[in-house]
Amino acid sequence: MSGINYKSVRVKFEKTGLAKYISHLDLNRLFARAVARAGIEAAHSEGFNPRTKIVFASAIPLGIESLCEFADIKINEAETETQIFEKFRYVFPQGINIIEIYEPVNNFKYIDKTRFNIFVKPDGFQTEELELLFNGDVFVEKKQGAIINLKDYIVAVNASASGEYIKINALVRTNREMYLNPENIVKGINSKYAVEDYFIKKIEVYDKNNKIFR
Repeated sequence: MSGINYKSVRVKFEKTGLAKYISHLDLNRLFARAVARAGIEAAHSEGFNPRTKIVFASAIPLGIESLCEFADIKINEAETETQIFEKFRYVFPQGINIIEIYEPVNNFKYIDKTRFNIFVKPDGFQTEELELLFNGDVFVEKKQGAIINLKDYIVAVNASASGEYIKINALVRTNREMYLNPENIVKGINSKYAVEDYFIKKIEVYDKNNKIFR
């Protein structure tokens, strides 16, 4: 639409419950539909099939809950962040919860680390044994033919009891040079012990200065 000036806003949102099974491609479509349903004037790509301009920070692995996902959208600069937040509140399905909308501070390329809570149900091992495991070298196949040492990717890790589960609080590298899928931590545990069941939550994202990403 000509004559409109656009600005970028950053949408911080949660992806929990059944929404953790929404794929990255479907999430993109869901956001585009939400923009239309909310009546938000957003920038679109050019060409025969224009699409709403939305950029996500990253594609979270399917089945992992997240409390800190990000999407950048170009909108009519006449709209305030508060107005967009109010319009967005009621157009998303259950599990997609809009936390905050604000002017972006950092480019997504400055994301450096992510904190995950990994809950594993142990089959014959204790919390102390996990702590000991991650104090040493743990080799896993990150992808076919690529063996990595988890110690190179994990910045900090500790384990504690959480009901019938053991909670692993892991801060890992998730930048462009070194990216660790938290599933590999479970794979590392399984290299020595047996995990009966597990689930993962993405808790927070940090920049290269170890500050909460904005």
